[in-house]
Amino acid sequence: MISKNLMRTGRLAAAIALAFSGAASAAGSALPDDTLDEVIVTAQKRSERLIDVPISMAAITERAMRDAGASQLGEVLGTVPGVSLVDSGSGSQNINIRGINSVYGNSPVGYYLDELPFTYLGNTQLPDVRMYDVQRVELLRGPQGTLYGDGSLGGTIRVLTNDPDLEKLQFGADLEAGSTRGGTTSNTEQAMLNLPLKENTIAARLVASHEDLGGWVDNAANGDKNQNGRTADTFRGKLRFAVNDRLDIVLSGWHTKEHVLGDSTSLPNYTSIDPVTDNTTQYDLYAATVRYKFDSVDLVSASSKMSYNNDANIGDYFGFGPFNTARQIDVFSQEVRLASTGSGRFRWTSGVAYRSLKQQTNLAIPAFGITQDQYHKSDSYAIFGEATWSFTEKLDLTAGLRYFKDDQQFREPVAPALLALIRQRNPTFTGTTNPSFHSVNPKVNLAYHFSPDWLGYATVAKGFRTGLAQPVISLQSAILSNPPISIPIGIDPETLWSYEVGTKGQFAEGMVTLEADVFYNNWKNLQTVIFPAPRIGALINGGPARTQGVEVALGLRPISGLLLQITGSLVDAKYTSDVAGSSVRKGSSIVDVPKSQFAASGMYRWPMSDGLTGFARAELQHTSPRSGTILGVSNSDSITAVNARFGVEAASWAVYVSAENLTNEDGAVGISVGGNSGVARLRPRTLGIQFSYKHQ
Repeated sequence: MISKNLMRTGRLAAAIALAFSGAASAAGSALPDDTLDEVIVTAQKRSERLIDVPISMAAITERAMRDAGASQLGEVLGTVPGVSLVDSGSGSQNINIRGINSVYGNSPVGYYLDELPFTYLGNTQLPDVRMYDVQRVELLRGPQGTLYGDGSLGGTIRVLTNDPDLEKLQFGADLEAGSTRGGTTSNTEQAMLNLPLKENTIAARLVASHEDLGGWVDNAANGDKNQNGRTADTFRGKLRFAVNDRLDIVLSGWHTKEHVLGDSTSLPNYTSIDPVTDNTTQYDLYAATVRYKFDSVDLVSASSKMSYNNDANIGDYFGFGPFNTARQIDVFSQEVRLASTGSGRFRWTSGVAYRSLKQQTNLAIPAFGITQDQYHKSDSYAIFGEATWSFTEKLDLTAGLRYFKDDQQFREPVAPALLALIRQRNPTFTGTTNPSFHSVNPKVNLAYHFSPDWLGYATVAKGFRTGLAQPVISLQSAILSNPPISIPIGIDPETLWSYEVGTKGQFAEGMVTLEADVFYNNWKNLQTVIFPAPRIGALINGGPARTQGVEVALGLRPISGLLLQITGSLVDAKYTSDVAGSSVRKGSSIVDVPKSQFAASGMYRWPMSDGLTGFARAELQHTSPRSGTILGVSNSDSITAVNARFGVEAASWAVYVSAENLTNEDGAVGISVGGNSGVARLRPRTLGIQFSYKHQ
């Protein structure tokens, strides 16, 4: 046994030397126990080994998420290089990739739940999806304008849930309880049932979860203790029809409702004097995915519909008394695509896509009898294609192109006196605008396979984020400011050209995985914000800017059962010219982007008696301060968080104990705006126990 371990260690050292001397790779593939060649992904809308996909991406599998004890999306992304997020505990989060960040406008990150594009207008926040019974999360870094279109400026996140199994009756359940230092207790219950209804033909899969997360922030203004509790309920169902060997149909529905009081923003002693927001979010998703296998081509039709509702009763932040905002979003999307099958020298994907989005926003300030409605509509269309040609067994060339068109309407009733005031500066303004935007997004990629398990690549790609109309309250505030500020009635789209070189590989019989890349992004027409009045933002196009950096991930398996992983990234994101009317100057950092991130983890499994396996995992995550370039915005703190997890596993059940934020890190995770007393912080040290059962 000793000699075998010495031999393995020798091979490991040699592999590390080989890797660092010429095998630097594309960061962030997989978490514990998943090797590059074992993970199958569909990032290029066809099934491939992760190690064969010549882009910088992470594929985090269901087992890896369970090992890490991740129950929410934010916990999954914490160790992926180049990815930065701030979770304020309000039910949504702000995510940026490679320094491509925005505090206003649409999200610069594409986001998909299975085949459904999860889209807002004028909101950068993304939902905090629960990870129970999720097959994997794919995170694509860099602009994905060819296959995923508008919004995938910095990258794309795909949350892929498990399809029904046609053969096996399966049942699973997780029960979890936790206690937060200085706060109340929490509990989570989750269950899954996979039910074959007709042998090898029809099956259903049902998933349900309930989360009651206790609060820990005390409100010094009203005396409320542990004010920031929240509940979340998720129900998901899929019905699969395998009609024959060629035709496969999956129907799915997803319901989530989350209620949040306040959020995790506070002073370092976990107190706050800010008013409490009572926030309820609900979304219902319905989808039909039809796959048909021709002899050499796969046809996929993905239809989806989403209804999203958010109702927020907001405290007296502005001095006008409490007010309410309500948002209703309805989205229908349809994509039809064809993809070649097999591993021939020529492989391709092409398709068409359509998305219709209707968004209604209502603002009410009862103390003043004020109500304001906004209606926003977007109809977008796309034609796309991507093809790979293998010149030799080792050298591949991929080229892609997407044409995108977005026809919008923004309508907001305006009182006659206010309309006359706005027309003094914008004579054609009526309260209704009909902007239209379009873009052609190319991509070229060159990949070289040094061996079946080692790939190098270079990519040039363009990303695009559509424009938006200006809210009336912003136009009014700009005119009434002293002195008056000139702002447009709408902002133009952003564009980004990305240049990347990277490699990914595994060595020494899978004992070493190494990935790294370097990138440069030339970002133009940035959609940014100025403040004509306190807390009231106005959209402008600023910039240009550039982001550049390096991402690295190293995995080591020196002995059986042990995995060590180190990931890290350096991102330099700066404006390259002054932004008129703002505090941004040439050389200013992009807001809310940390310059460095680092994570290290160790996981060990060992055999115990009577069919039991021991499990231990520890993890450290470090993030440097985030920039607060915009006037009135201050930097966050440097954050270092430590987590640990221990357990006993059997064939069908497992028990784990965990400690999150073991050192009780209480620094400011996010930037602060306007000198608010509350800043987003990590949840204090939380101890938990989890019981998991699965029959299959």
